Amino acid sequence: MIQADIVGGDREFRVVMRGPSVVVFRPRETFLLEKFPTEFGPVNIRYTSRWLNRGEGATIPGHLWVEVRGFAPDFESAIGVFANAGLAGVSIIATSANAAVADPEVEIAFDSTRGAKVREYFQSYVPPETDVQYIGRFINLKGTRAFSDSLYVHSDVERLLRATGQYGLALLNWKYGHATLSLAHLWMAVEALTDVKIRAECAVRGLSGRKNLAESLCVEEKKLDAVIRQRFILQDDADCYKKAKDASDGFEHSYHGFDRVFKLSQEVRHRMASYVRSAIFDLAGVEENAKGRLLSEAFGEPLGPWRVAKYLRGTLQGDRDDLAAAGNEYPFIRWATTVKQGEFDGDGKLQVQTSETLTTELAEGVTFSPKSIEAWKPG
Repeated sequence: MIQADIVGGDREFRVVMRGPSVVVFRPRETFLLEKFPTEFGPVNIRYTSRWLNRGEGATIPGHLWVEVRGFAPDFESAIGVFANAGLAGVSIIATSANAAVADPEVEIAFDSTRGAKVREYFQSYVPPETDVQYIGRFINLKGTRAFSDSLYVHSDVERLLRATGQYGLALLNWKYGHATLSLAHLWMAVEALTDVKIRAECAVRGLSGRKNLAESLCVEEKKLDAVIRQRFILQDDADCYKKAKDASDGFEHSYHGFDRVFKLSQEVRHRMASYVRSAIFDLAGVEENAKGRLLSEAFGEPLGPWRVAKYLRGTLQGDRDDLAAAGNEYPFIRWATTVKQGEFDGDGKLQVQTSETLTTELAEGVTFSPKSIEAWKPG
């Protein structure tokens, strides 16, 4: 529980949200945004993972859990304002871990004023977590705190948060067939970072503005944005810059077909993600040790919202050509998964064991002989 030392308004409220997340906090780990500013004054925001007990020895991570606590003039206003504040840390967490986090939904809100005898209460139905397993990644809490601390004291915090938000959206679209959308959000992140990098370069070089910086770089002022993006944000990768810009412009202005845009996006989105994420940390001024942790190999690969891929192989046997059960179009095996065990190994990795139950829906006289059940990480 957050011990709030915040003041303002007449009553204290809590808003609790949750939603799917590839980023996982270890049990009892929390990330705090303290005294986060809102129109009603500062609030405290806590982020953690729900851990679900699926029986003896079977504990698995569930949704991201967000609690916002603060003061507001009335209950209904608090729900909207506090929920919006709770979204502030989502893109920070996603960018830090290089893994997707969906926007959480408000599930519970209530009056938490000390000593109150009657309290307003609200609850929304949010579907419960299932035992369907997703690829997950543990957060580096120290690195995330250092990133957050650097962001919120930066003079360009608004632009940096915009870039971080766009990076988070790119991760949510990090799926097969969605390269165009993830690339589009990465390019928007580059656009958000451009003025931040221009100001940073001016400060380092002791220059007063765009015109002087353009002269220092020996380019026309109208070409300065392009030079900053290619040479500095995209680390002088001319091929990446050209293809990413072509894909982004072709998608936005519809002068390329979707197949062309997708091909370009697919070729460069991994490089773009690496450059953009590194630029965000650099421009935010994250201290070197923390930046090293966040840019380490453990967080190098962008991780989208991917389910563990499970495949069933076998043979159908029977002396008839109509294989489906009555009322079905096709032969079908109904498949249910139950978590039997979930525990950490000696390296701190979560190991999950499941039980698979197969129920056949086949025509009379047709049987199924299983050969293998496989589980794969998408890739």
